[in-house]
Amino acid sequence: MIVSRRQFLLNAGLAVAAHAAPVKSRGHSCIVVGAGLAGLTAAYRLHAAGWNVTVLEARNRVGGRVWSYRFPQAPELVCELGGEWIGIHHTKIRALVEELKVPVEPHAYRVWLLQGGAMHAPGSWDFTQQSRTAWKKFHEQYAHYTEQQKHRLDQYDWWTWLGKIGFNSEDRRIHELIDSTDFGESIRQVSAYSAAEEYFETDYTNPNNTDEMDFHVVGGNTNLAKALADRLSPGALHLSEPVVSIQQAAGLVRVATAKNKYTADACICTVPSSVLSSIQFEPGLSAEKVLAADELEYARIIKTQLLFDRRFWPAEDFSLISDETAHMYFHTSQRQPGPRGILCSYAVGDKADVLAAQPKLVREAQLLRDLYAVSQDAPSALITSQDQPWQDDPWAHGAYAVYRPGQWRLQSILASAHGKVLFAGEHLDSDWQGFMEGAVSTGEEAAKHLLH
Repeated sequence: MIVSRRQFLLNAGLAVAAHAAPVKSRGHSCIVVGAGLAGLTAAYRLHAAGWNVTVLEARNRVGGRVWSYRFPQAPELVCELGGEWIGIHHTKIRALVEELKVPVEPHAYRVWLLQGGAMHAPGSWDFTQQSRTAWKKFHEQYAHYTEQQKHRLDQYDWWTWLGKIGFNSEDRRIHELIDSTDFGESIRQVSAYSAAEEYFETDYTNPNNTDEMDFHVVGGNTNLAKALADRLSPGALHLSEPVVSIQQAAGLVRVATAKNKYTADACICTVPSSVLSSIQFEPGLSAEKVLAADELEYARIIKTQLLFDRRFWPAEDFSLISDETAHMYFHTSQRQPGPRGILCSYAVGDKADVLAAQPKLVREAQLLRDLYAVSQDAPSALITSQDQPWQDDPWAHGAYAVYRPGQWRLQSILASAHGKVLFAGEHLDSDWQGFMEGAVSTGEEAAKHLLH
């Protein structure tokens, strides 16, 4: 019996949000907690259907972990401190940007490799025939995996599993660099089941695989969040209002912030599970959900955007997988005008913590030492930098959820409804967890559940 990722969750006896028991809403009002893409998408759908919607956001801006940035020294350029890409297979977010008339543009890369201090251009490096053969065999077998086999796979980490199926050590080390940027932690700490589902429909052993890094919102991804917010009723959005409690009584949901109290027929909570404990629920969340929220951790990622007075890198679609300080560098200002350019440094796990702890000048010097292998012009071309260590963010404690070995079961526990409170967010999407697509998809599902 072939078991899909979504069916894997359902067969465990745990329902995702879209399959939770219907919320019997007396009226047409909803409080949405969080103005990230999940919350704003849900609010937009409900508002369009005639619901009275209130959106409460802890930050002083919309977007959540989507955050576009412009340097004062180069306002003509935009970069992303948060969510970066829309993939070619991300059907929900691609349909949404088209519906809202938010323009997108190609934003894919070709991958250079910096390993052992040596630069290898695209086309000059590849994975071995041994590893390609091993992946082909596993891919054919995985298409027929049973539920029991997938549960077994979930007990392994991805690094170990690649070795078990026949990848050689050199290729595993390269995949450690590449794949860890997808999960935000070393693949030695990532569920092999989660990784297998991530890569099953990709050209995994092709160095030119774009890995769903295909498109970008023109002018910055925050423009999508703003487009959603602009379509809500005036006064529906409340910024700088972190929620402190959610109470259910007499068929209503009462949500309190430090400033105000709000009442509605239903609630959609889109906060990361890492901050769920900061909200007092009455009646309280189940012990199972509390434990799941406590167990699920979020990725340690620091994005450092480096502004240069000239584009010294070898190609407009330049990206670099590195075994140096950062796991990845990429030209984030590609297709944007002018001689100046921005390279993004993307470091995960322990390396992200080291960089986050360093003073700005020390961090810049470290990253420039890496980029010296790209060009000796790197140090003299730097103007300034801007960093965002997501593990230090008080409203997320990380960039996105990381499912470790044996933890995939947590997703459906966290997604299950709590009375008239539904949950959404990238961490709850069974297909595109960790992507903006996951946030949009779960927001759509939560709204659809209320509307039906």
